[in-house]
Amino acid sequence: MDFYLMLGIFVFSVLFFVGTAFLMRRNCQRYLGIIFLIRTKYGIKFIEKASKLPGWKFIADFAIVASLSGIGALYLSSQGRAKNLSVIFLIFGLFACFINFHTIELFIAGLLFVLLVAAIIRKFPNHYLIFVVFSVLIFTIASKGYLIIFPHAQMEILTTLPMSILISIFGLPAFIIGALTTHAFEIIFAGSEIPGVSPMLPSIKDGEIGLGFLGYEGIFIPIWYGIIALIILLTSHEISHGILSYVHKINLKSTGLLTFGIIPIGAFVEPDEEGLKKCEGYKRMQIYVMGSFANFVVAMTGVLLLTLLVSAAYSPDNGMLVGSVMNNSPAYYANLSEGTTIYKIDNENPWKQLQNLSQNKTLNLETNKGNRTLTTTQHPNIEGRGYIGITYSVPINKGLQNFENFIRILTELLGWIILLNFLVGITNLMPISPFDGGKMIEEVIASLNLNEEIVRHIILAIIGIVLFLLIINASPILKIISEIF
Repeated sequence: MDFYLMLGIFVFSVLFFVGTAFLMRRNCQRYLGIIFLIRTKYGIKFIEKASKLPGWKFIADFAIVASLSGIGALYLSSQGRAKNLSVIFLIFGLFACFINFHTIELFIAGLLFVLLVAAIIRKFPNHYLIFVVFSVLIFTIASKGYLIIFPHAQMEILTTLPMSILISIFGLPAFIIGALTTHAFEIIFAGSEIPGVSPMLPSIKDGEIGLGFLGYEGIFIPIWYGIIALIILLTSHEISHGILSYVHKINLKSTGLLTFGIIPIGAFVEPDEEGLKKCEGYKRMQIYVMGSFANFVVAMTGVLLLTLLVSAAYSPDNGMLVGSVMNNSPAYYANLSEGTTIYKIDNENPWKQLQNLSQNKTLNLETNKGNRTLTTTQHPNIEGRGYIGITYSVPINKGLQNFENFIRILTELLGWIILLNFLVGITNLMPISPFDGGKMIEEVIASLNLNEEIVRHIILAIIGIVLFLLIINASPILKIISEIF
């Protein structure tokens, strides 16, 4: 085993046991002997100061529409939030024009229409008009976004159209149910052995300690990346709940962390339950929605930082860096090796040349280790495509070589922060309690002033559907566990 790996395991073990012993001596509330609930009032002071900044109620209203789409707009309209809705419509409208209209004439026409509708919403608010225009607007965004994320679905109108309609009306909870339903069909009818939902558990890969997901061997989060990402995720999520609680004059009893030993596995703010129950429904809704919205903001900020970092540190103009070389491949017989930089292929940019690579083609490679010549073969997985047998990446810019390890670590950390925040943000909008999404759906249903018995049956039906889908999506885990033991 590598010396540094052994040293890392030793240091981590010492810190874990010393930290756990320290928590035991502090008389923290404990569960199962090693899970600690650490309460503190220090976070409350920060939350109180942050809550005094302007704009939180508007941000929360925006988050409700972003999360629940048409029914979110309908709910806010019924709560007298039309002024904020007109501005939110304008923001969504600008974004819709940007992604859908690619000529200046269409963009200006779309923008004028958006401004007109925003003015009508502000001056003559009507609940059902607001529901319709927001649903249509978000449909234009959802359908375009779906095709951007899943370009192979261009012709699958039976998939994209219903999903886009459901998202435009019911928001991200509909996306969750749609995704779970799609994967449930794959498990039942196509025999998929990949779980649709999977817990994140401690894992070891190649002697390294980290976090992983059952059934997803390709996803392994090194332990320190995981801890840092979880701290950022949990802190932003819970602080956002706390800030909106203070905005609405609901006191916090405490804040704190839930830890496994010294490893954070949860965070919390503890609002005054009586105050939360007595406040108006839309205020509770704003408090519930801010946790997931904070996770999405962190994820998008991470994407922006990662984009800036990668664009500043790497450039395809520097060539192509060879990662690994497959045995008995054309690259193997041409003596290409890991770490080689390919500057040109047939006097052209290597990235451009590899886009449409055909088989049985002779290539002349200019590299930092001399010129190489090879002939492509048939790709083992893609019919009619050429194959040279390497993995590759973009080399770092000159002048930054001394910082390459730091940039690589920062890039990987940002990647895990983005992934975990997105996953938790989406999961937390699942439309069943105790998830925030379930509490939000209950508030929306309660605002319809239906008979209590009808409300109870609607909520039970939603819970039943989601639990059934979760069981089907988790079923492959049983086979994975049986194979392990």
